[in-house]
Amino acid sequence: MPTSYEVTTTGDAGSPAVLLLHPWWGVTPAVRWWADQLVSGGRRVVVPDLYGGVTVATEEEAEELAQATLNDPGATAFVQRCADDLAADGAPWAAMGFSMGAFLACTLAGRGSVGPDDLVLFYGGQPPPAGDVRTRRVDLHVAPGDPWFEDEELAAVETGFRDAGTEVTVHRYEGAGHWFAEEGSPGHQATAAALARDRVLDRLAVPAR
Repeated sequence: MPTSYEVTTTGDAGSPAVLLLHPWWGVTPAVRWWADQLVSGGRRVVVPDLYGGVTVATEEEAEELAQATLNDPGATAFVQRCADDLAADGAPWAAMGFSMGAFLACTLAGRGSVGPDDLVLFYGGQPPPAGDVRTRRVDLHVAPGDPWFEDEELAAVETGFRDAGTEVTVHRYEGAGHWFAEEGSPGHQATAAALARDRVLDRLAVPAR
């Protein structure tokens, strides 16, 4: 388990921020590619590395490290500090996560005025925690029949956020599987990833002035 965390920021310092939370593989080239896409859409992107620079290649290694991270109060506190830094700007910001990162992103939603304005969740998530949920929109990008994010889990996330007054949109990618949006992962599906990229930028890109 890493004993320290790192954070990388890209994009213009004055641009609206996205907190990009990595999957259980770590901060992979796919995560950096997504950060570049968001920057191309006019966003500033903050990427916490909860693994201290480590990436893993097998599901067994990834699951072990992810469980240790999710059980580590220090990792959750670090994500919250990153969120607090973005909220301190006084401007709306978004959180986006993949699988484990999506699960962590949802923990930020019940924090009132310091929570994210938008959540973009890829094949993961959880209902919002008890609290003051001011997140306006949640987009879920999912693969039907995904054994890593089952229909019951998806329904719980949808219901939890809708009950909190949040607008929820679910994008289903037929024929795709878990990790479809991450090039280099076992489930990458290029066509679905390209469509997801367009949908994410449609939601999060900053309109040109």
